[in-house]
Amino acid sequence: MSVDITTLVKSGLITEVEKLHDEIKKAVEPLTDAQLWTKPVEPGNSAGHLILHLTGNLNHFVGAQLGGTGYRRDREREFTETQSPPRGTLLANFDAAVAMFRRVVEALTPEKLASPHPEPRLGIVCSGLIHLVAHFALHRGQISYIVRLLK
Repeated sequence: MSVDITTLVKSGLITEVEKLHDEIKKAVEPLTDAQLWTKPVEPGNSAGHLILHLTGNLNHFVGAQLGGTGYRRDREREFTETQSPPRGTLLANFDAAVAMFRRVVEALTPEKLASPHPEPRLGIVCSGLIHLVAHFALHRGQISYIVRLLK
């Protein structure tokens, strides 16, 4: 039996990001709109700001840099936004970023996965994507902790 490692890697990355995405949405579901933007500790982040950050992170490192979407990132705003978008907009943008991740990763060739990521500190594209999934998981854990503090 032959295994296509490229398909296996891409499927694993997509599955993990989509699972983490669903867990984050479920975790913040019981929060009020005010709680979504509450920073329970200082210095710290709110669940809403972390969702903005994850959305920006995927749109920048995957969408713009690998998929050519033209996304322009304002990383600082992800953590300092005072004009909080409505929950529906926040989550729709989060959903769109994860859907874009799927589209871009599914389209990657073996050669592209093995090529240098446009962000040099991420190494090759495959390693960079693994790093981004780990980053996503880290913030998923932080969101879980924030929700427990608020509830």
